[in-house]
Amino acid sequence: MTFIFTMHRTASTKQMSAEMTGFDAAAATYDRSRHALIPDYDDLYGAAVAALELEADETARVLDLGAGTGGFALEVINAHPRVNVELADVSTKMLEQARAKFAGDGRFSFRELDIVTGEFGDGWDRVISSFVIHHLEHEDKRKVFAKTYKALKPGGIFVNIDQVQACSQAVQDIHMRLWKKDVLAAGALEQDLEDGLKRMEAMDINAELDDQVLWLEQAGFSGIEVVYRNYFYAVFVAKKGA
Repeated sequence: MTFIFTMHRTASTKQMSAEMTGFDAAAATYDRSRHALIPDYDDLYGAAVAALELEADETARVLDLGAGTGGFALEVINAHPRVNVELADVSTKMLEQARAKFAGDGRFSFRELDIVTGEFGDGWDRVISSFVIHHLEHEDKRKVFAKTYKALKPGGIFVNIDQVQACSQAVQDIHMRLWKKDVLAAGALEQDLEDGLKRMEAMDINAELDDQVLWLEQAGFSGIEVVYRNYFYAVFVAKKGA
């Protein structure tokens, strides 16, 4: 649910859960700051929605892991109005914002869920996630990938928008400098930038792109592609065999 990273570190899942209070506190302003901190928001989410490979009028059951206030779910529904999306998140405040946003719309359901320890259910046509799995320890990332594979129907697709670790500190520093320039040029508030950087410093545990592709393969996925990348975030697409 954060946006961009500054560093790679390790932390326990217990520590990550405790830090979710940061997202609870940010819930009320999350939508505005998210758009401000992702200058290419439309292109990024547009690529992710296209990767779902759904026809405009197709029905589908979609599970949104770490759904936050429902930004990704909204993009999916706008493109595919006949799908049903279950928004799952560990932050009660984020889910409160999502419930208010989608009040009265029966296409959305909500569930408080720790994606590491909780169960996803099964029979999902698509599973989506955006900017959440990078908060987990690497071993927990692998667990989530394996649980996602199990939760999908044969032929199902997992689309994950997330952060990637740069190949070197020098490249990471270049990405960060360019990203800051872009977000400020796009009109982000200095406070949004400061708050975002604090959350990154406290919570981000990033993995290299190649490692994430390998872990998806080890979970059983095939046809894995990176359909979009800009600086240090990417759209991963992974398919479960029919």
